[in-house]
Amino acid sequence: MQLYFFDLHWGDERFVDEEGVAHFDEGSALYYAQRIADKIGRDSDYRSLKVEVRTSDGRLLATILPSEGRRREQVALIGRHPGPFRHAADGAGMPAAIL
Repeated sequence: MQLYFFDLHWGDERFVDEEGVAHFDEGSALYYAQRIADKIGRDSDYRSLKVEVRTSDGRLLATILPSEGRRREQVALIGRHPGPFRHAADGAGMPAAIL
């Protein structure tokens, strides 16, 4: 198992992970980073959130952004939508641009 660190960035703010989390491989660490980005991205300013994944030797492995699905979810929840809403029968009240 290897230790990976997950630093969070929002605009000008940065939160450095000093403890890290052990994972079996890089794929597991990247999946974990995506889950972090999606979970936090749901409740924060989606566009400015980034999760940087570092290895135990300090090498940057990846920069992860919240997934497109979370952006759509946030748009639907807070009501900032780029287009008109479809009739409930057509799209269950989702913005037309999201469907």
